[in-house]
Amino acid sequence: MTDRIDDESRARAWSTALNLRQRLAATAASIAETEDWVADTLDRMARARPRDAERLRARAAHARRFAARERAQAAIYRASPGGVPADGKGA
Repeated sequence: MTDRIDDESRARAWSTALNLRQRLAATAASIAETEDWVADTLDRMARARPRDAERLRARAAHARRFAARERAQAAIYRASPGGVPADGKGA
């Protein structure tokens, strides 16, 4: 009886963990999209405001780097939840 309960608890925990990883991946991807949008906006502002262009372009570059890190994080969350490769095959 205890083994069955432990197995069910483990299965629920695993399911919850997978769901959380999917949600984290989606959130990271959404953040990346937003940061790309911010970077594009800052670049447009830099063209319209030559006096502030250097500062705005630097902030745009920072936003793009942040977006790239978020996309990488999303890929990690999607790739191998719990150490299981995305294809479901073991090592």
